[in-house]
Amino acid sequence: MGDGLEPLSARLARVERLVEAARRVADPSDVLGRSAREALPGATGLSREGVEFALTRCLETRPTWSELRRLCEAAPPAPRVHVLLSANVFVAAHRAIALALASSPRVEVRASRREPAMARLLCDGSRGAFRLVEELTPSPGDHVWAYGTDRTLERVRGELPAGAVLHAHGAGLGVALIDTDEGTSKLALAARLLAEDVIAFDQRGCLSPRVALVTGSEPAARAFAESLARELARLEHDVPRGELTSEELAEQTRYRDAMLYARQLTPAGKGSVGLDLEGGPLAVPPVGRNVQVMRVADPAGALAPLGSRVTCVGIFGAAWPAERVAAFLPRARVAPLGKMQRPPLDGPVDLRVEPAGELL
Repeated sequence: MGDGLEPLSARLARVERLVEAARRVADPSDVLGRSAREALPGATGLSREGVEFALTRCLETRPTWSELRRLCEAAPPAPRVHVLLSANVFVAAHRAIALALASSPRVEVRASRREPAMARLLCDGSRGAFRLVEELTPSPGDHVWAYGTDRTLERVRGELPAGAVLHAHGAGLGVALIDTDEGTSKLALAARLLAEDVIAFDQRGCLSPRVALVTGSEPAARAFAESLARELARLEHDVPRGELTSEELAEQTRYRDAMLYARQLTPAGKGSVGLDLEGGPLAVPPVGRNVQVMRVADPAGALAPLGSRVTCVGIFGAAWPAERVAAFLPRARVAPLGKMQRPPLDGPVDLRVEPAGELL
């Protein structure tokens, strides 16, 4: 038995139906895969190449049995589960719905009105393992998994009935920790791996790295920033950036102007790489494939202003073993550089949220 009320095997079976649907969506030869590639560029604003990159590199289609078991064990049992999806990372619908199916056989999902395509594809491919609804109507005792901006989550919190349980997954970002004293060839590898993490979803996800803290000599830090800019420019050719909103474009312009005035900035395709060798106040760039490289002696101190916003840390180099990072960021996922956007399907991506949720 899993939770004492329902066999673990039943929960696993529901999640496996969803994983099979995701596998079909990722397959360009499947009818669902073809539909995805037609619908998702327009729905997400990503380029066709950006959608393809996400489907083939970031969608969790081959989880191990152990990962699925951990996911089911991480999801508290509930009589009914409601899911409010965000539009920022379309593949995130898969994990969010998987967690809901692990909790309950009764799952209702309200897709983002900006990007309803992925939820519909997963519903069709899983043979109706969950219901798509226009509005969520939770009752006391139901669990609600909500994803979105902090403002959206506050609104949801105020609308839920007393006795409902909220799992609120808000805004976050990824950070890379890189030991630049690893040597020239390894610096080039680190730049390539980080660039691959950056381009996924045009940096809109809570796992997306926007800051790279580097330790080592000043020349090595400068060389890394230049190498990262070259890699991002190269990937711009292979996986073009999609459309940014007018607000995102304005934020990018403000960031570039500030860096050109106060620090250093290198164009990187349609994005850019800022460089701070002096360890000033940490500047977090906007989405759109922009990365702030900052040379620091104490990453823990540099990250303190971000508080709980750090969702994922990508590590590279002997100076940054996972155990050391977990000591000062215990609520963040820790992954090798290059795999920040490919976490195992073993539970919530956002470890900042208490597993039991928030009883209202």
